[in-house]
Amino acid sequence: MVLTPVYKAPDELMANSVRDLLEQSGVPAIVHSFQLPAYDGLAMVMRPFWGEVLVDETDLERAKEIVDGFLSSPAGEDRPD
Repeated sequence: MVLTPVYKAPDELMANSVRDLLEQSGVPAIVHSFQLPAYDGLAMVMRPFWGEVLVDETDLERAKEIVDGFLSSPAGEDRPD
């Protein structure tokens, strides 16, 4: 298994949201944080994002479609009632 980044997250909430969306769609995903708790946000100075969501390279194209669809949908319109 080769893990490949599918999304660079600005914060932990978005990373977990994207991971959950992928997993609900049948694509296993892992959140990888670049934060170092002892340095209280210093990692954000070196990298402009909180972390990334990783998927197996064989799932990358499908994962990109799912993430792109999620990011391009207007707020509140992601699921019909």
